Amino acid sequence: MRITQLINQPFVHPDIARDFSDRSFVQAMLDFELAIIEAREHNSLIPKGILQQTKQALAIDLFDIEAIGSQTYLGGNAAIPFVAQAKSLLPTEIKPYFHKTVTSQDVVDTAMMMMLKPALKRINQDLIDVLQACAALIDAHSTTPMAGRTLLQHALPITFGVKVSQWAASLIAVMPNLAQLEQSGFYLQWGGPVGVSDQDNEQYELPQQVATLLGLSLPLLPWHTNRQPIHTIASALDACAGAMENIVDDIALLCQSELGEVAEPAIKGMGGSSSMPHKRNPVLCGLIKTATLRMHGHLSVISNTTAQPFERALGQWHASWVPLAEGVALVAGAAAYLKTLLQGLQVYPERMAANLDLNSDAYLIETLQRYFLDNQEQVYPLIEQASQKAHSEHNGFVQTLLALLEAQSVDSDANNNSAELKVILSPLTYSGAAGSQCQTILRAIEKLILTLKGDK
Repeated sequence: MRITQLINQPFVHPDIARDFSDRSFVQAMLDFELAIIEAREHNSLIPKGILQQTKQALAIDLFDIEAIGSQTYLGGNAAIPFVAQAKSLLPTEIKPYFHKTVTSQDVVDTAMMMMLKPALKRINQDLIDVLQACAALIDAHSTTPMAGRTLLQHALPITFGVKVSQWAASLIAVMPNLAQLEQSGFYLQWGGPVGVSDQDNEQYELPQQVATLLGLSLPLLPWHTNRQPIHTIASALDACAGAMENIVDDIALLCQSELGEVAEPAIKGMGGSSSMPHKRNPVLCGLIKTATLRMHGHLSVISNTTAQPFERALGQWHASWVPLAEGVALVAGAAAYLKTLLQGLQVYPERMAANLDLNSDAYLIETLQRYFLDNQEQVYPLIEQASQKAHSEHNGFVQTLLALLEAQSVDSDANNNSAELKVILSPLTYSGAAGSQCQTILRAIEKLILTLKGDK
């Protein structure tokens, strides 16, 4: 993070970036080793007092973390120089009790799980806030008509509320998996050199005790080359990334000057251009989009490291560290940015209505022709004229038609004083079950949030 701060830092969660420091990782490796000593001492497998002596000798400030980093390439992982340095700090008489029945993969994998788990908690908390922001938008705009768009072109009317409902539905699909991962998807790794553990460990159920001390789950077996726990985490993060990406793709397009139907929150200093002061770029969307795209790439790497030979892999194990840790930081950053984006999203219903009306003849003409069936010789040409005029002058079809009807003194039952005509001309008449879909999602959001908060 320190080397690539200007390039990488904007897209990851700043707090997570700090939490994923070298110091934090060394502390996590140390906590794992100390938990093993604590469990062994508790079961009288080593003399009393070893834990306290070890803690005193191995305070985190006594480690030369730069030296550990510079020596990591010699063994291919940080656990090897860490253990060597720890033993050099220990009194001679207690050195044999450190790193007992453990291998470097146990240390690295477990430390990684310990470091990542709190970050997932932060992601889940931010996503709850995102859902609540969605609920507020749905409630406010369940009857705000806008153009539905297929293949990037106008189709039939929808409402902005139902668009946000679709955003929320994609999040609702992925959030339970993320919550389940936070609860039980981060596993202890402790199998020793080749994953067959140790007889004392099994007899005294030491792995269960160490897992409990560290707040991790106990796997069925050590997972040295069974990388399903890693793939499960990465897959859930990528699904979440896809759901967030879908939201910002819509928002960024709706922010375009030509549409102007929504705008990002007005945050001082954000969205400007280095050469065009008038611009208001959708920077939050860009930050989130970048983070999600990179998460997709990280999943690809992790997927290619899931199959690992024998009892420890050459390269596949090592290749998963960066994409997993950075993937968590990127998704955490995207979730935090999305919360800011949706909580402050500016919505312009008048612009939505105006854009919708530009092509409203596409869905109105057939219904209007049926309505004016008894007066077709007089009105049908006006409908066609209104359509042509609206497109050539870029004015709304409805207002153009009503003006022509009034100018031609069409019977009052066939002008805008007619209640039936008002229904025909209302975009909400053509928006299907948008209203009930909004209510369905509002109930689902409320239910999910209650469930997730109840699990905390």
